Amino acid sequence: LLFGFSAWLFSRNMKQARLKSEERMAQLALYIGEHIRADVFSYPFDFKPSAFPTAYAEQQGEWLDRLTRATGLERAVITDSSGQVYAGSQNLITSGESIQPYLIDTALFAAAARNGKPRFTRMSEIDGVRFQSLYFPFTLGKRLHMVVLESDQVFLTYVEQFRTYVVFASLFLLILFVLLTAGLFVLDRKFQAALETSRRNEHLAFLGRTSAELAHELKNPLAIIKASVDVLKRKMDPEGKEAAFNYLSDEVMRLSRLIGNILGFSKDRPLESKPFRPREALLVVREGQRLEFPNVAWIVETPETLEIMGDRDIFRQVSDNLGRNASNAMAGQGSLRVTYEPPPKPGASGRLLFTDSGPGLPKHVKAKLFQPFVSGSKTGTGLGLSIIKNLCERSGWSITLVSDAAAGGKPTCFAVAVPGERITPTA
Repeated sequence: LLFGFSAWLFSRNMKQARLKSEERMAQLALYIGEHIRADVFSYPFDFKPSAFPTAYAEQQGEWLDRLTRATGLERAVITDSSGQVYAGSQNLITSGESIQPYLIDTALFAAAARNGKPRFTRMSEIDGVRFQSLYFPFTLGKRLHMVVLESDQVFLTYVEQFRTYVVFASLFLLILFVLLTAGLFVLDRKFQAALETSRRNEHLAFLGRTSAELAHELKNPLAIIKASVDVLKRKMDPEGKEAAFNYLSDEVMRLSRLIGNILGFSKDRPLESKPFRPREALLVVREGQRLEFPNVAWIVETPETLEIMGDRDIFRQVSDNLGRNASNAMAGQGSLRVTYEPPPKPGASGRLLFTDSGPGLPKHVKAKLFQPFVSGSKTGTGLGLSIIKNLCERSGWSITLVSDAAAGGKPTCFAVAVPGERITPTA
């Protein structure tokens, strides 16, 4: 892995260096073409190699020579599309002669002159010196002309030195990258955990501040409204034919449960820790929800003799919230099966599995499943699963989503895990 990464980094850096060199050459060729175009049109002569004045060729050659020495290029020559020289940066190639014998690749020169597109040659070696050329076409007087540039030896020497440097630098960067990645991963995990705890504490603090006021301002008036509705119902609709009384009663009870959820979420009373039988608690919850959800079948398959250590009332509250969430998700039609999965090995946890036949959880709910005020129902408070998680953690248990029907495959299933030492094995 280390060798592969080093080779990749070396190849990448060499490619970037080569592209930078070619980009610099192309920019210089474009500048030369623009300069010649602007300068030549100020003179009255025809811009052809056969009619190009010697004095002007020498003037342009001196300018090209200064430009190549300033930029580090080896040579710059201006020709027509056939390769006849106008001016060059060195006396080796003079005005009026053909550049063809001096070209590294005559085929590429002809292709550039034919289609008007710049062409770079491969790195070539002549008399022990490595070169790369650029054949850059430009228009002048409605005719195609060429700027021929040869790359500088200084740059090529730098690339050769850079090649050795990159091997060692790549190894160092790889080790540094691995160490930094590992460190950042650890820090990110800690940061995310701290951020989640901070957000959770903020919600809890908010609920704690508002719970007393909500209890005083809402719970008592709602109780009076509920009692008044019941009195009016007995007097005006003893046979229960008027649906409005049922609507009022149901809505008052829903608001009462909402307040109870908020108060239960912020409440921090001491918990009992003694053996109880979860099956008995589950049957009580089943009977309590049967009137509200008559078409939801509770199937309790936990062993009768199974005992776990904890607070029985807390377990009832957890089961009630899980059952209510499942029944609402199934729109009051379906089944909820509660089973027990013993610890797979000593020291592991046993699990109580709550599996429903509903459609599964919406994506936006699954992403923030146990956070307060996240709900997949328009009428839900988004506190049910938050309350369950809080109660399980305080009891030394844990709750997870095992499977989800919305993701395909198995039906939706929540698991309440209880440490093995808190479980009395069944007979």
